[in-house]
Amino acid sequence: MMDSPSAFRRRRRRRVADENRKRAPRACDRCKARKSKCIESLAGACQRCSLSNLTCRFDREKSPQDGVQGRSSPRVGDQVAPTHVGGSPEENIAIDSHQTERVLWPHFLSRLREAFSLDSQTAPEVQDMVAMQAHITRPKIPQPAEISRLRAAIEAFPPRPVADFLLSVVIKHGTDTFFYFDQAQFLADIDHFYNEPNSNLRSDSSFVCLAMAAFALGSQWTVLERPEGPTLGPRPEDGDPGQVFSSQAKALIPDIIDRPCLRSIQAPFVLGVYLMPASAIGSSYVYMGLALRKALAFDLHQNTDDQTLNEREREVRRRLWWSIYSLEKCTTVKLNRPRSINIDIITVPLPAPLASLDSAQTFNNIQLQIAYARLIKILDRVAEPGDWLTDATKPTRSARAEADLREWKKSLPQEFKLENIHPKDSSYRAVFHLYLNYYYAWIAMGKVSLVTVARAKLRYHFGRASEMPHIDETVDQLSKACSKAGRKLLQLFENLTRTRNISRFSFTDFQGCSIAVIVTLVSGILERDSAYEARVAFGLDCLRSMSAGNMTAKMGVRFVEALQSITNEAIEKLKQTSSFTERSAIAEESNLTSEYNQWAEWLARQDQRQTTDETPSSGDPLVTESVLPIQQTPTWPVTQTHVPGLASWDSTGRELLTPVSLVPQVVPHETNMSRQTPATDNDFLSVLYTDEQTFLMGLTGLDVLDFSGFSTQL
Repeated sequence: MMDSPSAFRRRRRRRVADENRKRAPRACDRCKARKSKCIESLAGACQRCSLSNLTCRFDREKSPQDGVQGRSSPRVGDQVAPTHVGGSPEENIAIDSHQTERVLWPHFLSRLREAFSLDSQTAPEVQDMVAMQAHITRPKIPQPAEISRLRAAIEAFPPRPVADFLLSVVIKHGTDTFFYFDQAQFLADIDHFYNEPNSNLRSDSSFVCLAMAAFALGSQWTVLERPEGPTLGPRPEDGDPGQVFSSQAKALIPDIIDRPCLRSIQAPFVLGVYLMPASAIGSSYVYMGLALRKALAFDLHQNTDDQTLNEREREVRRRLWWSIYSLEKCTTVKLNRPRSINIDIITVPLPAPLASLDSAQTFNNIQLQIAYARLIKILDRVAEPGDWLTDATKPTRSARAEADLREWKKSLPQEFKLENIHPKDSSYRAVFHLYLNYYYAWIAMGKVSLVTVARAKLRYHFGRASEMPHIDETVDQLSKACSKAGRKLLQLFENLTRTRNISRFSFTDFQGCSIAVIVTLVSGILERDSAYEARVAFGLDCLRSMSAGNMTAKMGVRFVEALQSITNEAIEKLKQTSSFTERSAIAEESNLTSEYNQWAEWLARQDQRQTTDETPSSGDPLVTESVLPIQQTPTWPVTQTHVPGLASWDSTGRELLTPVSLVPQVVPHETNMSRQTPATDNDFLSVLYTDEQTFLMGLTGLDVLDFSGFSTQL
């Protein structure tokens, strides 16, 4: 018998109104899996997925009576915003909550009930917790200041052709061995932003901040895209071309710092990379730390058991985590800063190739990402502050570390050989940096041994030790490996110079070249071959070229030049000591000329010491001697020696990167750095009693010589 229309309507009518029902009318896949209440928003995605920036999928679409139309799923990194877009940022502003779900408590409670052999029904307490969480995660009302900052940043976007150029440059030259973002998705977002005046991305502060950071980073590398020959018109790279973008990105950081989305992690990461050449120990260090902390809060370091994440989402999270962790770890090692986190807490696996993701990337560098992350894991072990000289297990530790490094290099694919890569290929500098960090790992492992052996030699020959100390075999091997790594690094920079790939905007390049020169100088105390002077001269020329326009980097060059004077004086003193010993048996036969020469040399040394007579001695021969040569260190001129094959760099500009504390105390104008008007050495040293000391030590790699506390027992 057929039901009457009235009976059918009674059967279809809900006994409890929707607003009073405890169970949602429908739930997305994620909420179903967690047995969580699914609260839909007007954007067509539930609040839980919106706040966690996850793809929200419903098995069935609502009927028109449900009041909310379905829409396509958001992509990884999207912020969910209302579909209705008004004409002002006040109406468009995207809202996020500071709440993130570190522990999926509904899933946890379900597993706990199962562990106690209870049924899986939802307890009343859970329903109350769902309601409380919905209240906590209620969207916030945007503040006027936030709206104003967003509007100003949007107005500062460059014209579309300029934006396309800058993004192509950052992908080609600035991506290196890292993963900043899914390139295909980000370029599609940029296209949507420019082509759709009512795009939801225009109300997303995290997207705008990331875009501005990417523009700033790309502007640093435009010099590598400059056409050959004389250029007509302005040369934007002569100043700080990215400041117009970075200032907007910095202004938006307070607005995105508590947003639980990938873009709020990516933006400070890219901004930190951009700031490295100017302030590696300052702003860059802070932004990099912010990106790392947000990644930790977002649980990117954990191998999540959330089965609702698809493989692409998992891989994006993995790649972003290892890029942030690896660069932050490498930077803290090079700057001699405290380690941020222990690698033992990381459970997420290394990045892995994924065809669906890799094929869409303009610059597919997944193999470079993997190789870099593996190398940093090794560097983290070998560079750990420790007891390579006193530990009884040092032969075992040394052998294991050396084996790991050699195995890493052996595992590199054939296409990772620089001679097989075209100099203008996107991967050339990325592969160069792989090898640079590889040799840096050898230096980090052997730097203590190198300085210790050099000290032992000088102490003995200068009469500070009665007999030549016994050099442990492991110490000797590490010392020689460190010296060899320094030579290899300079060879890498010869290739970089010859192929015109050297850049003044790279902290990695400057620091790597500087420490290679420093290791070469210290190694020269032990042994100097016929190519020693040429290697040192080339390294200093590279540093001068890379420091053009950056006062802090120029100060770093002065540091290295001061060290050159120290090592040269040590060698001269060593030669005099040796020649005196050889002539002791026939001293009475010395002629008047040699006696006069000895007198003149002695007098010159006394003049050099005249201004340091009242300086207290540190008790260490190298530390005491290190004060002396700075008085004779020449001031580096603006006019630089041309290196064949090296791209010429204008020494003007980049004043915006000059630390304010340095300018008035060193040189009021850049023209005062000529040899005709040298800065006094007292002025040079006085500016170092600031935080810049730490940066300059890390920037140049001079902290490799910080042997305070080294054991004198070899």
